[in-house]
Amino acid sequence: MAKHRKVNDVINQILQFIPESETVLIAEITNYRDSLWNQAPEALYTSELWLPLIQILNNNILQINSEWKTRLVNIVNDNHPHAGASSVP
Repeated sequence: MAKHRKVNDVINQILQFIPESETVLIAEITNYRDSLWNQAPEALYTSELWLPLIQILNNNILQINSEWKTRLVNIVNDNHPHAGASSVP
């Protein structure tokens, strides 16, 4: 079962990986995060508040062609590779 995550927590995580040179993307994400201050805590889990973040990302990231973009996608999709996982021969 997938765990539910608050959109503002994910925003704070992804902002750590976006290069400072991506000023427009950072500004749009930060402005959106800052607009969430008065939302009910349970609303932060809903698609209604996730969709604007996804739209911002889709409008600003057209190709996944660098390490930071891959990390960002993995965080948003909650797809974190397991560190130290070994393959069975």
